[in-house]
Amino acid sequence: MAMAAAQIVSNLFATPERWTALISFLFTVAAAVQGAFWVREFLLSMVERKAASRADDANLASAMGVVTVIINVVVWAFAGIILLDNLGVNVTALVAGLGIGGIAIGLAAQGIFSDLFAALSILLDQPFRRGDTIQVGGPQGVVGTVEHIGMKTTRLRAVSGEAVVMSNANLLNQQINNFADFSHRRVVLLIEVIYQTDPKLLEQIPAELERMVNAIPDCRFDRAHLIQFATSALDYELVFMVERPDLKSMFDARQAVMIAMVRRFAELGIAFAFPSQTSYLAGPDGHIFDPHPPMGGSAKQPIRARKAAATD
Repeated sequence: MAMAAAQIVSNLFATPERWTALISFLFTVAAAVQGAFWVREFLLSMVERKAASRADDANLASAMGVVTVIINVVVWAFAGIILLDNLGVNVTALVAGLGIGGIAIGLAAQGIFSDLFAALSILLDQPFRRGDTIQVGGPQGVVGTVEHIGMKTTRLRAVSGEAVVMSNANLLNQQINNFADFSHRRVVLLIEVIYQTDPKLLEQIPAELERMVNAIPDCRFDRAHLIQFATSALDYELVFMVERPDLKSMFDARQAVMIAMVRRFAELGIAFAFPSQTSYLAGPDGHIFDPHPPMGGSAKQPIRARKAAATD
């Protein structure tokens, strides 16, 4: 503010040329330094506001240190270049040299920088946190609990017990399923009943499934339908929600529904199907023959002919 006031006074009143040059020089320096301070504090305040809810996170403290260093280097480098340019120094060669040097360093350490910026993205954007259970790489990927988020790698503890270490850049390039934000869990059950089931019972099955699901605590029925004529069974699909996020509660609820289903189907006389195949013998005309004819009959006699003979 002092240099701004001196600059204003020198412009309004007659000032010796030597003093005018000195005041202009000092004002340029002060303006560049003050502008760098403002830009630096603005960028740091944005980062701090983003991380305000996680002040006790040690990983975030490390990330903040790295971010602070990067912001200081970039801001003061730009401020220095702008200052030299305003003082009449030819900075073209300096900028070109810095650009070439930056490209060389970037190519030599692109893996390190990619992992570093990926770590900052993880720590600030928070796709997951330490202690969250995540799945990396889609349905067939690694499932584990996040133990450590570093500047270069992230370490998971897999459900099978081993430690899985992945580079941060490689981690963010894959699909990540975060299981920590569950509000409920969806359960899908495929139920197969035999073709010999009475049609009235087939119509009754969806209502029975809904009653069984709603009778289990923390379960909410969604739908139940006959979905297809399978090879050896009639397939029903049952979908319901478990209103508790933990995995054990979901398995307990699914087990309770399945046991209730077995009991109720036994009461109604509904049999569960199992993979089976029935073979029939037929003649050239397509009529089916019984391979176990009655006493005195012929195995080559069509089934409908035997039924007619038995009726007579």
